[in-house]
Amino acid sequence: MTALLALLQPTLTGHSVLRATGTPEPIPPGFALVLLHDGSCIEAEPLLSPLRYEIVWQAAITIDADTTATRDAATEALTACLLANPTLAGSVDWVEIGMPEAEVVSTPSLEGMGQQPPVFAVSIPLRLHYVANTPAG
Repeated sequence: MTALLALLQPTLTGHSVLRATGTPEPIPPGFALVLLHDGSCIEAEPLLSPLRYEIVWQAAITIDADTTATRDAATEALTACLLANPTLAGSVDWVEIGMPEAEVVSTPSLEGMGQQPPVFAVSIPLRLHYVANTPAG
């Protein structure tokens, strides 16, 4: 996830790219908030001689924006970045990009900021495939 964050931050300039913190973040007009959710290991298949593990890690990226145009532009930039560098600079064997799921969500009021307008969001599932020395990855 660190390699994914390092790849996306300089690529998605003008947008906030963060690892999900669990607390609401304000979305500046005209910008997108790109959140990387850590996810979990869904498969750790042992490979023999020497013992290593083929790991499949499922994670998600959420893009929140104040307009659909901003959300779509950030989604296109993110997808192009991952397609151009499917190994995350050699950190994984490949990144598998799932089908995006778009929705309009309402955000809770942020303390001291009043009611926020609707947020246009998209969730993009990812599967990171790689080999590691332990099943913990």
